[in-house]
Parts: sequence; structure tokens; C-alpha cells
Amino acid sequence: MADSSKISWTHFSWNPWLGCDKCAPECAHCYIHRDLRKQKDENGRQRKPFGDLWLSKTWAKPWKLQRQAAAAGVAYRVFTCSDSDFFHKKADDHREAAWLTIKNTPNLCYLILTKRAERIAKHLPADWGEGYPNVWLGVSTGCNQTLNKMDALRKVPAAVRFASCEPLIEDISEKVNLGGFNWLIAGGESGDNPEYYWTPSQTTPQRGRRSMLLDWARALQRKCAEAGTIFYFKQITAARSGVGADALGKLYHDFPAAPNGLPWAEKETK
Repeated sequence: MADSSKISWTHFSWNPWLGCDKCAPECAHCYIHRDLRKQKDENGRQRKPFGDLWLSKTWAKPWKLQRQAAAAGVAYRVFTCSDSDFFHKKADDHREAAWLTIKNTPNLCYLILTKRAERIAKHLPADWGEGYPNVWLGVSTGCNQTLNKMDALRKVPAAVRFASCEPLIEDISEKVNLGGFNWLIAGGESGDNPEYYWTPSQTTPQRGRRSMLLDWARALQRKCAEAGTIFYFKQITAARSGVGADALGKLYHDFPAAPNGLPWAEKETK
């Protein structure tokens, strides 16, 4: 399985476009500047990860993966727009073509994670119906301020709805509503420089990574168990991604069923 993702909960990433804008507290230390630092524009100038959005050269990738998955009789999880946002306004002219690709690659399960949940309903394909079976719609929320993103997604039909509580920068377990959500990912922030605790009054980010208490993740795990929502724990707060995946006493690496009756492909480890 060539070029598999280092992100533990997906097999591959696909970025039909690149670049984004910060729009929530969780965005403060976004990693995409590291991913895009080698990107150049048509004039050879270094791209700006925030403020611009441009098409990638990876539009053939899903078709290659579809042939590979179909030959093996499996499904791949594909994190969509890991270096952008699928529902970003600047992608409005390109999204229809992306939806066409998604619809016609049924062995790929597209995990579309957005911070712009309020834009989802008006930017779905005309034949969406109750949702494409190979599309999971997710929202990012790691603090109480952004829990309203889940409310917006709850109104949208989808085969699977999920929440990514990563980075988890405060305890959201008392206020989170898991109704209508099938899956939840929790994890701490990774990155260099010292750890510090974030507070809602903090409007100017400082250098470093924001601390997550394991009790916050444990509380979410218990709440998921009560609600029947599948729980996935990715990592503790650390310099590197994926550290401490078993910090809650065991690995919580579970998923909803793959689409179209397919088995999940095994995940390569790196």
C-alpha cells in the first residue's frame, strides 16, 4: 500500500486543493504550514498556507486507489482535505468536480472533516439524498466554544457523522451532545516548544502546544460508551504525533463499518 498516511485513523489522505484560513481556537497551531512549506506557485514563489487556496496535482490519486482497493476487495479510509477544508468558500468552483470523483470511487470511504459546518448543507451534490454511502461527514471541536459545529452537522443527512476532538484543549464532556454522531476521535496537540494550558479568554496564541488532561479524554470515552458512539483515542499531548495512543489503558482504535458491505483494508504501520 504505497504512500499510506502516518495518521493512524486513515489509510490515505487526498487534497484536491491546498491552503486554508484559521477560523477557530483549535486552528492556532495548525500543522499545514509544515506540510506546504515546499509548495511553489507558477512563478516559483513559496506558497502561503494561510490566506490562499490552490488546486493540487493529485486528482488522479483517488482513481488509482479505487483500482487498487477494488482489486483487493477492500475499502480504504481517505482523509479528505487534510491540508485545507473541503467546504472552504474559495473551493466553491472546484467542489462539484470533487464530488463526481467521490461518487464514482465506491471502495474509498472519504472522511471529510470541516471547521465550516454551517456551509455543508448548501454545498452537497444534488443527488446527495440521505448521504453517499462512502462519505463520512465530520466536524472539528476541541473546546466548548465550537460545540455548535456539531449542532450544524446534526441537521445534515450522512451515512456517518463524526467529531474530531483534536486538539482537545479543554474539557467538553459536560456539554457535548453525541446524538446523531456515530464516531468520535480524541487526542492531544502535537508540536514543538513548551506545553501550556489554553483558556477561552486567550485570543493571542503563544508558541508551544496546548496541554490535554487525560481525564478529559476519559470523560469523553465514558460519554461515548453511554451514547453508543464509537470512540477513537489518537494521542497524548507530545512533540510527535501518535505518541501515547494506549495512554487510557488500552488502544481505542475502533471504526464504524466500511461502506458497501466491504471489509476494511489493514492499516500499514510506519
